[in-house]
Order: sequence, then C-alpha cells, then structure tokens
Amino acid sequence: ERPIVVRHVAQLRAKIEPTDAIVIAGGHVAVLLNRLRLFGIAELAGPRPIIAWSAGAMALTDRVVLFHEDPPHGQAISEVLECGLGLAHDLVVLPEPRLRLHLDDPTRVSELAQRYAPATSVALDHGAQIWVKDGKAVRGVNAQRLDPSGSVEAGWSS
Repeated sequence: ERPIVVRHVAQLRAKIEPTDAIVIAGGHVAVLLNRLRLFGIAELAGPRPIIAWSAGAMALTDRVVLFHEDPPHGQAISEVLECGLGLAHDLVVLPEPRLRLHLDDPTRVSELAQRYAPATSVALDHGAQIWVKDGKAVRGVNAQRLDPSGSVEAGWSS
C-alpha cells in the first residue's frame, strides 16, 4: 500500500470508530466505487449499518449496472459497469427511475428484469428504501421491484 493511502485509512478509521452508521451519497458511480475500494470502506464499516442512496446504493451491490432508456445518443441498452462491493447480494439498484426508465412499459420492464435475473432489479426513486439483512434485500419501502413478467411491484417484503 502507498503510505498516503495508509495514512488516510487510519484517519478514516479514527473518524468512523465513534459512529453508529456509515452514510454513502451518490455521485459518479465509477469514481465512488474506486474510492470506496481504495480506502476499504466495507471493512472499516464493520457491523455498522450503511445508509446509501443513488450511486452509493449501486456500489453496495454485487454488480453495478448502468442504464438509461432515453440516452442523448446511442442505444438504450443497460450494461454491467463492474463488480460492486458485494454487500447487497442478488440486487440491481436502478436509481432515479423517473429520469431513466419507462416503468409504464411492461416490455421494457420485463427485458430489464430478465437481463439481470436471478438478481432482483429495484427502481430506487427519491425517498425509497431497500432494507438489506445478511446481504439479502428483505424489504422495499417506496422501492419498485421489477418483475420478469413486466409488472412493477411497489413496496414489498421477502
């Protein structure tokens, strides 16, 4: 490890130690994921709950999926960017669906859900929550679970 990274990890550990939870906001998901790995945030968090939204929530999953059904140019094909931190298994987080998805189109919902099955694809709008226990999504509050049949299930529990 580079000495500067070791120093920053020690500083982060000291800041995190007295906390009850970790909060990870959004941003550029590739840069965010890179920094979370670089500083070992998953390890530093330990047993603390992690509260994350947007790109922060995407980074916690097994794989980070980029998506947009109306891109400014090119085709509307979702793709896996890379592996996430793997703290939330079998889950694909799709933030800001109002801007990026056509949840009223059963064909598009079905295609997206099938593409990442058996993982569960969940549209995460503002204020939505996904509760994860032992690495598994157990409940969604105002979160929309995309079903391979093309339906969208709002608010769910496993």
